[in-house]
Amino acid sequence: MSDAPRLAIFGDIHANLPALDAVLESIAAAGITDGIITGDIVLRGLQPEKCVTRVRKTGWPCVEGNTDRRVVGKKVKPKTNPRDMRPGTRTWTKTMLSQKSLDWLDGLPAVVEANLGPHRVVAVHGDQTVPPGMVDHGADDHQIIATMDALGADVLITAHTHSPMLRWVDGRLVVNPGSVGEGTAEDQRPSWAWLEAGDNGIHAAIEHVDAALAPPRDAAHRKGE
Repeated sequence: MSDAPRLAIFGDIHANLPALDAVLESIAAAGITDGIITGDIVLRGLQPEKCVTRVRKTGWPCVEGNTDRRVVGKKVKPKTNPRDMRPGTRTWTKTMLSQKSLDWLDGLPAVVEANLGPHRVVAVHGDQTVPPGMVDHGADDHQIIATMDALGADVLITAHTHSPMLRWVDGRLVVNPGSVGEGTAEDQRPSWAWLEAGDNGIHAAIEHVDAALAPPRDAAHRKGE
């Protein structure tokens, strides 16, 4: 087991408790005790309150995801509308969350910063960046450099796309840990990432839980989200 400083990175949980528990167990088995959470704790899955509780119990900093923001800001419609109260929808999710959890989600920051050895790690969810633009596989190097310069990041953590990514740009690293709670038709394994500050700089890897616990996003929940 390495003695170098390490961080676990995960997010896009989407209220999938079995997947979240599996990732937390995997992180614990790796001996990692610090981390950053990239948001989208709730919406679409069926265990929003328990997922918020698990995430809060880690004590790790967490950024605000777009689904967290939508659930907090969405007014609950009358329960007489069956469509609005389908499990996993925004209205249903909000009714399933305690006021304590809603207040916690409402207080999440857009940016989290941490030091890993001499390296400055900055985490955002990825749906909103400064300057604007998605940091993903398709982003050009100039856009990524501009974003990292604006945030003062040696390592930029992003999420939102559910697509795992390790990308080096001009000697700096961009990491997307993928999604805990929602996979793809090709790969339904929950994913997470780790960072390590070694003598030769930052090391990173994407890890997968070896179980099909992250089903593809339900198309029935896509509209309006």
